[in-house]
Amino acid sequence: MHRIAQRRIIIPFLLPAVVLLAIFFLYPLARTVGISLSDWTRTGASRYVGSANYTALLSDPDYRSALKNTFLFTFVGGCMLFPPAVGIAWALNQPIRGERFFRFVVFAPVVLSAAVVALMWKFVYHPTLGLISPALAELGLGGLAREWLGDPLTALPAVAFTTVWQGVGIWVVLLSAGFERLPREVLEAGRVDGAGEWRLFWSVMMPLLHDLLRILLVLWIVQSMQAFAFIYIMTGGGPFGSTEVVGTLMYRTAIDQTEFGYAAAMGVILVVVMLAVTTILNKVLKRDDLEY
Repeated sequence: MHRIAQRRIIIPFLLPAVVLLAIFFLYPLARTVGISLSDWTRTGASRYVGSANYTALLSDPDYRSALKNTFLFTFVGGCMLFPPAVGIAWALNQPIRGERFFRFVVFAPVVLSAAVVALMWKFVYHPTLGLISPALAELGLGGLAREWLGDPLTALPAVAFTTVWQGVGIWVVLLSAGFERLPREVLEAGRVDGAGEWRLFWSVMMPLLHDLLRILLVLWIVQSMQAFAFIYIMTGGGPFGSTEVVGTLMYRTAIDQTEFGYAAAMGVILVVVMLAVTTILNKVLKRDDLEY
């Protein structure tokens, strides 16, 4: 009886979330799956084609290349994001002067729109009018100058860096909250035992933050695999398709070529891939909870 009463109390609180989930996630997902099983014409007419769109994707080199670039963007961006985010979050949780100012500087880019940040960094990367290449030339390092967004080797890392620069503040805030909730008595015990700050950080803090880091890693994968705005504005998928990810390829397929069914199939496969990757990561990185 007690459990039944608890359920009756819980259900009304869960109902709004369930309704929102159904409207903004389950219905669009089901609708997308339905569109992916159809072939659409420019007039808006459609006909059922079954799995033909998915079969065509298996032999589509453009989609395979876009999927590879999506994984590469996720990996490169993750390598650029997590080490500095962890370091900055740890530093901001130390007794330093001007802590509020540094927190503001780190978080400020987050409030800027993706379009503003993308256009700003597109100018920064410009080989002649920008800041990076001319600065390298003034320092006598002109050999390191590149057409950062025009070189297939540097275009994807350049866009990934811009994405990380704009969003790192969010990750720093989340990691800072994780550092703040670490048990002080455990840290003090480590210091009493003679552990230096580096040993304390690596052997005590990081293990205690394992679950938080796992969640943030999954969130980054989900976010980065849906990358679109920065790539579309800064490179449009170029040069030579080196920054073409699934999001930009879907857009061009649906809007430019009006192949809505084919584009929807790309999106469905991307969702399946994201679910598979995040599920595997959760199982691989899952460990017993630490009690403290």
